[in-house]
Amino acid sequence: MAKTNGHIRNDDLTLGTPIAVAGTGVAYSESFICLPNVTYAFEYQFTSDGAVDCKIEIEQGNTPPATEGAASTNMVVPEDAATFDDSITDELNHVKAYTPATTKFLRAKITGQGANAATTTLSKFLVCTVVNL
Repeated sequence: MAKTNGHIRNDDLTLGTPIAVAGTGVAYSESFICLPNVTYAFEYQFTSDGAVDCKIEIEQGNTPPATEGAASTNMVVPEDAATFDDSITDELNHVKAYTPATTKFLRAKITGQGANAATTTLSKFLVCTVVNL
């Protein structure tokens, strides 16, 4: 799960299991501890037998979700948060820097949109954190 190389840490948030996002459904990654004094970069990719049309939002909270992988009132998209990625329509690899609000936990909320196919999955979702010394 976690690999450490000096001050760089990589975590596969899906633990190698693709997350299905069929049609206009909503899915969630596992939550993880939001570390202080770090810079975040996310790497993600979708696969599908048809069209991909999804968005990813970062949910955060100070209490972990009641059930991992399910909607939870403990986790929300922070007010005034920058949009993470509101339109992914390809199967390419994406890398994005993101600065989360100061909370204890965060996770990805994945929403299918428009013509998103029933076979669409988030096949990769990695986070890399670099400690700011």
